Amino acid sequence: MDDAVMGENLAIMRPMLVIGVGGAGSRIAGSACNEADSEFIVISNDINDKVERNGFILIDPKTWANPSSYKLRSYAQESSRKIRDALRGFDTLVMVANLAGRGGSAIAPVVSRLAHEEASKKTVVSIVIMPFRFEKDRVFQAAISLKRIRDSSDATIVLDNDAFIESDPAIQVDQCYKKTNKALIQTIGLVCRGDYKELGTSLLSSSDSNDGAEVATADSVAMMYHTGYPGSIKNTLLYVMGGKKVSVGLLNSIVNNLKEIFTDISTPGVSIVVTDGDKMNVSLLASVEKTTRFDDYDPIAQIIPQENTLDWDDLDSSPDIELTIPNIE
Repeated sequence: MDDAVMGENLAIMRPMLVIGVGGAGSRIAGSACNEADSEFIVISNDINDKVERNGFILIDPKTWANPSSYKLRSYAQESSRKIRDALRGFDTLVMVANLAGRGGSAIAPVVSRLAHEEASKKTVVSIVIMPFRFEKDRVFQAAISLKRIRDSSDATIVLDNDAFIESDPAIQVDQCYKKTNKALIQTIGLVCRGDYKELGTSLLSSSDSNDGAEVATADSVAMMYHTGYPGSIKNTLLYVMGGKKVSVGLLNSIVNNLKEIFTDISTPGVSIVVTDGDKMNVSLLASVEKTTRFDDYDPIAQIIPQENTLDWDDLDSSPDIELTIPNIE
């Protein structure tokens, strides 16, 4: 171990590995590794996600041109040994995946479980993107994947694409992706530096505004309450890029306002991290109780609790099974 940064709850230790799952995960991990001062590896079902001079594990879809998430997951499980080997030698594992993508929702639960099994003395942090609510064919699968990822991670940070639409209905999809990717890259840096210390589930919202830090913070709070239930937020970290150009008095006022907003919570904790930057950008990270609105994406779970699900320990997948049926004629 090179060195260790011990958070209040979450322990971030070096050496660390950033794991990009799927196409979005590979792009975000590649951009974040320098800021996080870490190595990174890509695990994907698309050979085009390979990044030169860095580790890559292909989840080979074989002859399938359009495999389902369950089929991809079975192929990911077949690559378990390769994935385990890649994770060894690191004390902190940070996984990033887009659960709106078929590859991310299929492969990420396998990777997080293998990381958890390897992590008797390691820290596993998962950072995921949830789909837009209009992506009806993806929200259920994303909810199940998120639930499994939370079970096998010390900390899970969730960014909701849908919250950006609620905040700015006119935003274009590619602009939304640019904002979410930027927020995730910054968040990976915060986690890897030990600035964020919360175990369990946290929600991430982010905004940049030409009207200043106050407006950007207000937008981030609005997105946060779109994603989390009122009263569920526990501790909050405000990250202000470009904040060193903001007056100390204004920053103090923003923090006090956040404390007032969360008055329904006993002893709310609000902390702030300020860095340089050419453009103002505000990110809000809030730890929450385990239940979020993402649980509503899985209506079956509202009827059958997880503890009563007999096959929960087995990841749902569609393995290739060849049956030899003799000719009895």
